[in-house]
Amino acid sequence: MATGATQQQLEAEVRICCIIQVRMWPIENKVPLSTSGLIELIKMTRSWRKRAPDRPETKPTIVMSHNGYSRCGIFIGANVCIDQMDMDHEVDVFHAVKMIRINRPQLIDMKDEYKYLYDLMLHWYMTNPDYRVYDVENSPVRETSEEPEALEEGTGGAESLGNGSLIPSNRPSVRSRRDSTKK
Repeated sequence: MATGATQQQLEAEVRICCIIQVRMWPIENKVPLSTSGLIELIKMTRSWRKRAPDRPETKPTIVMSHNGYSRCGIFIGANVCIDQMDMDHEVDVFHAVKMIRINRPQLIDMKDEYKYLYDLMLHWYMTNPDYRVYDVENSPVRETSEEPEALEEGTGGAESLGNGSLIPSNRPSVRSRRDSTKK
């Protein structure tokens, strides 16, 4: 007690900690083949935080990985994106990673990690029915007087996540491309 803290103050600082070890990740700095394991880990950590005796928002989550950044970055990025999806009902993976990398530039710095995070968010969306409450039959239809110049092919009611992955869209599946010959 060199700092002058009383026993009562020290006891007030005691926190309950839950350590979850992930064994499904490849040994090298590669991403897992499946997103299912990490989805379950995220659900488990979020469930534990909700059950915490005090307010869940004051329960910090400590994330560690063997090199300090590769696996942590994906886990942190996924949680930031999920929080954004919960609040805004949409997600911008690129912006979320950009904001994380302001303070930790080494996080999510490989293309495979970006792709895995996009795939992880698609999996999260597809396995959570709360996000898909949009009723197409009751949706307002926006009428336009002009025909689209060119249609994006292959989206079928889904929006591109930028890496070839698709996430179902609440908007009509036919969108026109911007005219590249703007003045």
